[in-house]
Amino acid sequence: MTDDLASLAPTLESLGWTPHLQAWADEQARGVPGRIARASRGHCLVFTAGGAILAASSSVRSDMGTAPATGDFVTVLHTDDGPTISAVAERRTALTRRAPGRVPEPQVLAANIDDVFVMHGLDRPVNFRRLERQLVIAWQSGATPLVLLTKADEVGHHEEAVRSISQIAPGVETLAISTVTGRNIDRIRERFTGSRTVTLLGLSGIGKSTLVNELSGGGVQRTGQVRATDKRGRHTTVTRDLVPLPDGGIVVDTPGIREVGLWDAEEGLAKTFPEIADAASHCRFNDCRHDREPDCAIRTARIDGRIPARRLEHWTQLRVELQYQQDQLEEFRRRLEAKDRIEHERRHAGPGRRP
Repeated sequence: MTDDLASLAPTLESLGWTPHLQAWADEQARGVPGRIARASRGHCLVFTAGGAILAASSSVRSDMGTAPATGDFVTVLHTDDGPTISAVAERRTALTRRAPGRVPEPQVLAANIDDVFVMHGLDRPVNFRRLERQLVIAWQSGATPLVLLTKADEVGHHEEAVRSISQIAPGVETLAISTVTGRNIDRIRERFTGSRTVTLLGLSGIGKSTLVNELSGGGVQRTGQVRATDKRGRHTTVTRDLVPLPDGGIVVDTPGIREVGLWDAEEGLAKTFPEIADAASHCRFNDCRHDREPDCAIRTARIDGRIPARRLEHWTQLRVELQYQQDQLEEFRRRLEAKDRIEHERRHAGPGRRP
């Protein structure tokens, strides 16, 4: 078994390199093209036509909010100080959450992806609220979400779980899978064609790395046991790794994520709660708060039983979270503008004068 991605040697074409990306790279005038296989603090492992390169990542670019992420297409420039990422191509899609911490800023988990496998273990009760959160950021990414219920061999109620999740994930395919019995693994393999890129999203211990090993035909990622008391897994995957599969396609394995903060996810919210979004479009007022306003279609649908109370309550909470985030960003912008204004006045104040 190895988790050394540098030992893999995919071609640029198998990584999804296209004529459009080549034209972009040619515009950069210099640098070796490639795709980021692993992004760490200050450095990235980049797959190139000549093999894997460990390249430094610019801190200035990180401060600008465009820090390179796993899955990014980049150019690498060889300098006197060593290889450095010199440019990052515009992303087609990006799985993004709000970064942990008080400062509101995005964290890209995987870039240029086609599918998001939202994974949940059947060895534990289904957490519908967490699943809905995950679906919000999956839809917002621009990729196609698919729900995988792992460890189907350990329970006898997987059909019931599939039906219950289908009710809260309209339009999203849901599969119960098992790497032990092979249940639905062939259907998953069908998703991996050409350079199609899939990323995995879920808690630790639900079988993400085990699935990667099953798809890759070997021990690419470390796996561990879950605690019997609470079914929590160990963080055997600590980096976001882009793994090219031998039969085509690419999978991005991610560490287990418990905190799924939303980031600029209004579209993802609407797609996760389509029945509520549709009702909102029929409200009398465009700025309806869906509280006490007359002719509120959402309130009517709740009373009629067309919108479950639990779904509406969670949608409301997520909507408030997104609005609070916007308020925070606006406050940060005001403070930054005030700081820049004071600094400008200080620089242009005459000798002996205070701004």
